[in-house]
Amino acid sequence: MKFRTQADVAEIEKVPVAERVTHGNMLDLLQHAATAYKTQVAIRYLAGTGPDDAVRDVTFAELMSSVRQTANLLYAHGIGPDDTVTLLMPSVPETFFALWGAEVGAVANPVNYFLDASQIAGIMKEARAKALIAVDASIFPDIWPKVEAIRAALPELKVFRVGGQASAPVSGVVEFEAACAQQLGDRLVAPKKLGRDTVAALFHTGGTTGLPKLAQHTHGALALAAWTNALPFGLEPGAVLLNPLPQFHVGGSIFGALSPVASGWTVVIPTPLGARNPNVVRDYWSIVERHKVTLGGAVPTTLAAIMNVTREGHDLSALKGFVSGGSTVPVELIRRIEQEFGIPVVEGYGMTEVHCYSTMNPAHGERRAGSVGLRLPYLEVRVADVGSDGAIRRDCGLGEIGHVLMRGPQVTPGYLNPRHNEGAMLADGWLDSGDLGRLDADGYLWLTGRSKDLIIRGGHNIDPVMIEEALTRHPAVETAAAVGLPDAYAGELPMAFVQLRPGKQATPEELREFCRKEIPERAAVPVQVVPIPVMPVTGVGKIFKPALRLDAAQRAFEAALAPLKAEGVKAEVTVRNDPTYGTLAEVRAAGASGEVIAKRCAELLGGFQIRHVVKVS
Repeated sequence: MKFRTQADVAEIEKVPVAERVTHGNMLDLLQHAATAYKTQVAIRYLAGTGPDDAVRDVTFAELMSSVRQTANLLYAHGIGPDDTVTLLMPSVPETFFALWGAEVGAVANPVNYFLDASQIAGIMKEARAKALIAVDASIFPDIWPKVEAIRAALPELKVFRVGGQASAPVSGVVEFEAACAQQLGDRLVAPKKLGRDTVAALFHTGGTTGLPKLAQHTHGALALAAWTNALPFGLEPGAVLLNPLPQFHVGGSIFGALSPVASGWTVVIPTPLGARNPNVVRDYWSIVERHKVTLGGAVPTTLAAIMNVTREGHDLSALKGFVSGGSTVPVELIRRIEQEFGIPVVEGYGMTEVHCYSTMNPAHGERRAGSVGLRLPYLEVRVADVGSDGAIRRDCGLGEIGHVLMRGPQVTPGYLNPRHNEGAMLADGWLDSGDLGRLDADGYLWLTGRSKDLIIRGGHNIDPVMIEEALTRHPAVETAAAVGLPDAYAGELPMAFVQLRPGKQATPEELREFCRKEIPERAAVPVQVVPIPVMPVTGVGKIFKPALRLDAAQRAFEAALAPLKAEGVKAEVTVRNDPTYGTLAEVRAAGASGEVIAKRCAELLGGFQIRHVVKVS
């Protein structure tokens, strides 16, 4: 089925969605895959990254049996179809048994296990979790100590431990593998009634920090996303996807696992921590070679990192493309990969609230570097002028920047807490993504910024409110505002501006040290804290963050150009708002040939998500 142009999308949509995707729930989808690809490998787990490290293969039939056993285990322990099961699971085969078994038999709630125990407990309380599935310290040492703290906060919780066979028994804790082995794997003991609108999962989307915010995922939307997310690649059953992403993220669990399983592909899981394991980046090309990887999945930071690892001596002939998302891929990185490999880099855009990808560049059509591609079938995308009250005032013209809105069966029916729907779930079923963008005449979406304040570090969301609240607890700080500092590797890093109280003093390092103690999530600690005389405000007295974002970008680009100045080139950069690109860095330089300066600027600035232009005098 072709996915090359917007006309192809319209042609696909001539068939009603229920006829196009006949599996209306996770159970039907997984059972179909188990029947169609029974003895083929669904999941290949790599315990390590070297050629002599253990490899564990799970066939499609074994996967389905384990999913049923998990669902039956939950039922046996009193977990009902509407009860929530939280997962604290790095990437091991049992993660998928637990995730999909919980979705089939109850409601799954995968959570970022890097969060502080108190934050995890807060999410679980919001989700009204009745059970927890978590790994033993033998698989990943940082999780089980948090489980002990969570059990103290939620004493009625039913707890299942994965990988604890060699560890000392824990009172009240069920050993997952041994208990599953006692359950039937050929059928469900008490089948849950599953419709397209039945809630399958609650995904935390408040970022790595901030108040619990849980998006509801439905069975029908998951089945549809499994198909649409794989469609742009046109790969046949038997393809191999390398998935180094965490499974508490929709990119890792839906595109990186559910889509390939539904399509008959093999998912290669490189160690429990995936790309967070430095050995995975170091040995990336040998992994691709040994397992004949067809499609490499990675966030932009990982893509940039592996391109700095030598490929010499590796047979990469099986590799047909890369897929990325989570944050914008720098244009120069896309061009470099496509030029050196001769294969496509498919950049897409999505959200937890749309069950992963909503737009993608076509692997076999025109890929426009810097764009996040065409809308996927059965999902409407529009760019509109939206008022502060959430009213959609009008559609923006071609090339005009506005709010990116989405509507369709892939969109969440809403957040678990209805209060979170305000400002996001708009009239007539439209979801406000919180992102700004523009559409071109051929239907390609170009992101230009965000209307909401989230900082995206390496594909992970950071809520600035926690940073700001921490800083304002310092006795010298009057007001604080956290924004994203552009970074060539991580996309953005958290930084903060502060206005000090009259007569008070505090150094930037003192304020950063204060944040380290006050902010439980290490990734959210600001890399810079900049005192300024007066905080910019709007006419009604609110902090005007667009001005601070420009200030942050200016600082980042000036720092990046320092090597050029050290080489004797006179270079000045101005970061400004642009009607086409949203934010643009304009470099004015003199002291060398235009070609040389442009090349050096591409080397120094090409990793930034913000576009740059060079003018040589």
